[in-house]
Amino acid sequence: MIERFYMKENLSFKSVELEFKKGLILFTGPSGAGKSVLMNSILGTIGQKDSTSKLSEVIFNRSINLDDFGIESDDITVFKQIKKEKIRYFINSQTVPKKVVSKIGKLFINHLNPRDITEFDSENLLEILDMMILSKDSEYKNLFQIYQIEFQEFENLNRAIQRLQLEIDDMAQKEEFIKFEIAKINSIKPKVGEYDELQLVKKQLSKKDRIENYIQEVQDVFDKQRTLVEIFDLMGLEDESNKIDDCFEDIKSQIEDIEDRLSELDEVNIEEILNRVEQISELRTKYISIEKAIEHRDSKIEELDRLAKLRAEREELLENIFKVEKQLIIYSTQISSKRGRYLELFEKNLNEYLILLNLEESQLDIQKGKFSKIGTDLAYLKIAKTDIEKLSYGEQNRVRLAILTLKTKFNSNENGTLFLDEIDANLSGDESMRVAKVLKELSKVYQVFAISHQPQLTSQADQHFLVTKESGESFVKLLSSEKSRAEEIVRMVGGETSNQDVHRFAMSLLNN
Repeated sequence: MIERFYMKENLSFKSVELEFKKGLILFTGPSGAGKSVLMNSILGTIGQKDSTSKLSEVIFNRSINLDDFGIESDDITVFKQIKKEKIRYFINSQTVPKKVVSKIGKLFINHLNPRDITEFDSENLLEILDMMILSKDSEYKNLFQIYQIEFQEFENLNRAIQRLQLEIDDMAQKEEFIKFEIAKINSIKPKVGEYDELQLVKKQLSKKDRIENYIQEVQDVFDKQRTLVEIFDLMGLEDESNKIDDCFEDIKSQIEDIEDRLSELDEVNIEEILNRVEQISELRTKYISIEKAIEHRDSKIEELDRLAKLRAEREELLENIFKVEKQLIIYSTQISSKRGRYLELFEKNLNEYLILLNLEESQLDIQKGKFSKIGTDLAYLKIAKTDIEKLSYGEQNRVRLAILTLKTKFNSNENGTLFLDEIDANLSGDESMRVAKVLKELSKVYQVFAISHQPQLTSQADQHFLVTKESGESFVKLLSSEKSRAEEIVRMVGGETSNQDVHRFAMSLLNN
């Protein structure tokens, strides 16, 4: 619970220091005195509202496990907010972003206001119904846990399928183009080094006639071979004679090779060569080189293989999710069946509080929806066959109180601090007293903070703080005596302190 609150320089407040006890804590006072400013400052320090305080501090009298948030826990937990150029938040002297402060605050702060309808959400209503079933049926917990394990697997498979589908869709958009690129390169069937070979053939073809003419022209030289060799032999230069003979033979052999190659060129189709050069040149222009073109083709083939594997993986996941879904249908049907058997008991328990709050009886309608962490059920609450949204704010507040009180009845772990906005606004005296009795019941579990507009709720307070305003400055003081509390109640009903009838009415409320 909140043990202490300190606030400095907030609108009309200069300085406030308050100590709180467990139970029902009420703020009263004239309109415009600063009651809402005070409560909003407490909530703002815990990240539940926007704070306007220059400095505020809220101390909880217990240690809160903050390890998951990277904050050291202590015997007490201190929230602090400082406003200079900007607002900064601290928990146990560590700087913390407001989002984190708000998230931590929601772990043990329950803030109800007329515009908040989360108490009527299907999930919250089913949670209370499940608490009731768990208090009566020991097997229900095991069934619910098995369902949640299967549902988690269902969610994991769904996420995996979604990730795969995104990748498949992305690749599938390019699939036809990839196939076209592969087919285009494969149709050409390029080979490494082929371009240089083609260029050489092309060059040789362009010079074939000239080479053949030159060969004819040098034939006379070979006819003189024997004469040259004889000259060197006659001179007794046998070594030189042999060298010259070998040189001629070597040249003749090379020319014969050239003639063979020229002969082969006779069978070459020049148009085919030129077309082939053009095809290979296109690949070189697009991919820089034949090697790069082949690498590109191979990488695209790998992409198609990857796409095929992803599709196969997706089909396998779909088979698995189908099996899990069959199990979920079985377990969710069992959960729905048990909930159906306890609907009447839920309505009976809720109606006890609704009647106490001067409201008509409720009807909880359960319909089928999609798989969720709590089953396939969707709960819709009506009061006297009227949708919650169509009720007045005052009626919604009282329904909200009834639901919250019912929740605490079946959940012994439900505790913390409850803040209520305009909880008894526009209520009759009888309705206000009924709200007071329910809040008194809630205050056995919660530490309840409320601003009271009615003497009935004020009379039930465990701590009663009066907020006043003098010369533009707001003050807060604890009304600890019965006399001071009675005087405030007299003021609230618009009576005079000297009026004995009004005073007796105030005392009767306090002694009720």
